[in-house]
Amino acid sequence: MNEERKSLIAYWWDKLYPLRRKFVRQTHLDGLDKGDLEQECFMLLIKAVERYNPEMGVPFESYYKVILYGWRANQNRVRARTKLAFGEDEFASLQDERIDIEKDVERKMLYEEVYRKLYELDEGERSIIEAFYFKGKKMSEIAKALAVTERTAFNRKDRALNKLKRLMSQHCQ
Repeated sequence: MNEERKSLIAYWWDKLYPLRRKFVRQTHLDGLDKGDLEQECFMLLIKAVERYNPEMGVPFESYYKVILYGWRANQNRVRARTKLAFGEDEFASLQDERIDIEKDVERKMLYEEVYRKLYELDEGERSIIEAFYFKGKKMSEIAKALAVTERTAFNRKDRALNKLKRLMSQHCQ
């Protein structure tokens, strides 16, 4: 880990102390004490710093909070499911099982960004994309509604997708 990343982690560790303190105070998981939770917060902070993309339009504090509370929700879900499936003794041996929701969070952030970028398209482009991808309409139905040939509707859809792709690539640079 380079020095810049270390100083960034140290900065956020100090700055997010109130969030971390509240999270640790409110989190009650069998087998994990305050020190364990602090350590987990630190490990999640390192992952968050490595994976955070500022171009997504979400403040780092919010991104980290989602990761923390998502981790706790997953821990509760795993523990509840495991307690049902196994006895209490068997559950104790499976406490380290974890589900990584960070990819789901990142995917959701990407979907939200695509949706925001859709509104940078003009109304005609947006209506074709929404009809085809969100409403499940066939290109023949879209062409008929626009009073154009199916080939023209396909071309407009392709142009709109290319424009959306450019908007997304500009955003991610």
